[in-house]
Amino acid sequence: MRFKRVYIEITNTCNLACSFCIQNQRQPRRMNIQEFTHVIQEVRSVTRHVYLHVLGEPLSHPDLPAFLQICKANDMEVILTTNGTLLKKQVDALCASQCIRQLNISLHSFPQHEQPRYLETIWECAEKLAACGIHVNYRLWSIQDEKLSKETQTLLTTVVKQYQKNLEDVIIKRMHRFDLADHIHLHFENIFTWPSLMNPFVSKTGSCLGMKSMCGVLVDGTLVPCCLDSKGDIALGNLFETPLEEILSSKRCLKMLEGFQKHQVEEALCQHCTYRLRFL
Repeated sequence: MRFKRVYIEITNTCNLACSFCIQNQRQPRRMNIQEFTHVIQEVRSVTRHVYLHVLGEPLSHPDLPAFLQICKANDMEVILTTNGTLLKKQVDALCASQCIRQLNISLHSFPQHEQPRYLETIWECAEKLAACGIHVNYRLWSIQDEKLSKETQTLLTTVVKQYQKNLEDVIIKRMHRFDLADHIHLHFENIFTWPSLMNPFVSKTGSCLGMKSMCGVLVDGTLVPCCLDSKGDIALGNLFETPLEEILSSKRCLKMLEGFQKHQVEEALCQHCTYRLRFL
């Protein structure tokens, strides 16, 4: 079994509490170097791309530079998603890592905190990262009814002006990328609802990319089928206790995958998830 990406949650704590985030409801935790090394050694047989994020702010982890070196030593390409507030502290380590392919900055978090000089710091760091060949995606994942909120629209205007682009040239639609400069991009997406067993039932039919092209490892080693299982509701096993190969060949894992192949949704969390409707 091969995956296009594996999400690894190196910490489930964050320095912000944004309204669009489901917020961590598990015991606060960080992976240590030994645990992270073990996870990388397990997943390197099924992917070359790791996303150091499920919940939490990855740039807050004190061992992030060491984690990046572990990824480089294992020939793994890294994608990071951050709110950007700690970027200045980590930018030199990111540039020196030689394994980061892309850095996603959730600019739509800005109206939630409005940190002094936040945008100016983002511009400066993005320029450094781009010069090192790292792609920087400014995420504006706040489209609703094909429009941005008033706050996000104002932010978009500021970003476009910074890069001396024409606002009229920017197409606002989901999954659209607009190039601002070499290796620096705008990326749009719709607002989404985090799946939860408390959400309304959707259906028992459909498909998803979970366990087909992706899976996730939570901070305590729990293997989950996708990056949106923030509570570990679909706990397929634990990498700190069971080899990945054994988990992937388990009855529950195979039943879930076979169900998606037959357009059947086996797991309760997936039956209450609206995000998977995007893959119809």
